[in-house]
Amino acid sequence: MSVNKGVKPIGFLMRNPNFGTLLVVNLVSSLVGSGVGIALSVHLYQLTLSPLWTAVLAAVPTVAGVAFGHLAGTVTDRWSAPLRIIRIALFLRVLVLVALFALADSPLGLVCAVFAQAVLQQLYNPAEQVLIADYVTVEDLAQANGLNSFASNATRLVGPALGGFIMGWAGFRWTAIAVTALMLLATLLSLLLRGSRRKTPTAGGTAEEGEEGGGDGYLAMLRRSRRVRGLVLLQLLDAIKEGPLSSLFPVLMLGVIGATSAQMGLVNSAFAVSAVIAGPVIGTVVRRLGYRLPVLLGAAISNGAIVVLAIWPSLPLALIAFVVSGLPFTISWVGGQTWLLLSTPRSLRGRIVGTTGALYAGVSLVAMLASGVLAEWFGPRWVIGLGSFIAVAGLIGIAALLNERQQPTSTSQTAQTTPAK
Repeated sequence: MSVNKGVKPIGFLMRNPNFGTLLVVNLVSSLVGSGVGIALSVHLYQLTLSPLWTAVLAAVPTVAGVAFGHLAGTVTDRWSAPLRIIRIALFLRVLVLVALFALADSPLGLVCAVFAQAVLQQLYNPAEQVLIADYVTVEDLAQANGLNSFASNATRLVGPALGGFIMGWAGFRWTAIAVTALMLLATLLSLLLRGSRRKTPTAGGTAEEGEEGGGDGYLAMLRRSRRVRGLVLLQLLDAIKEGPLSSLFPVLMLGVIGATSAQMGLVNSAFAVSAVIAGPVIGTVVRRLGYRLPVLLGAAISNGAIVVLAIWPSLPLALIAFVVSGLPFTISWVGGQTWLLLSTPRSLRGRIVGTTGALYAGVSLVAMLASGVLAEWFGPRWVIGLGSFIAVAGLIGIAALLNERQQPTSTSQTAQTTPAK
């Protein structure tokens, strides 16, 4: 029977019940993250009336990524128990959310709680990626990551509105109780997950492992594999683009374009609307086109749209740029992340995800700080445009690194991991 049959989401989830349960866990925990984020930012500003505190709150997750991303990936690899790590991280997040209730009147306490949440999320991320690869076959990994992306983007549409509504209606402490209950639900659902007992080859061990070996570290993997170098650089280029865009987006919309806060929120949500569409189709795109073309073309389109917006800033073009960017960016990002996992031995995947995430956070943080300074001299639109242009131009070098003869398509990987009949 062909492994390419039954690729519709419902059939896929029925074939992969463990992944389906993990998807629900991720959906609920992502809903908590997006909901509590907006509630915290509103509450902290109302409590302190200080832009400095809100800026510190926004920077804390990035600092946690820089400090603990590599360590979290190493823990995932060396412990070799991603499911146990996920359960521990979810349970500890419940305790931290309870602390939000107790620390509601302390700005410093709230920031410390957010930092703790961010550290636990760093621990969760590589374990989640490794566990998804353990639950599905090589051929299904792209579709699994696509559906996981769909869940994350869907919560970005609902979570902030839900958190803001509960915050305005019942206050911060009741919001903390609500999100704690949701996180407890995610923790209990994680108890339904089981270890992979699949008889067919999973994405947990690919032919790459035999070629590359699993005993060396992150830097050795980068030196050995041009493809891995290219995929890591692709993420770092996105950080160069995302740093100025995220930090200067309000200035661009409110100060340059003259949009209202409601219009700014609409433009921001427009990205998620098209990104949601991308999730269910990524598996099909990869099966038909491979990884290289969707990854490169998606990055070129999404980054190029921001360059165009910087040159001709206007509200209609901002809406168009963000709607246009969502779908190709998501296909590129999820496809690149999947390709990176398939190009890495099982014993190094936690470090690949965690350390690359730490590098991404570090580059993004530097880009944010630098963009704030440069915007004073050259204006926000040109700084945003420069970051996106660098991301587009860098694709030329990345295309050369990714131009390897063998790609981890379903056909090639199956042929190498399954004995010929």
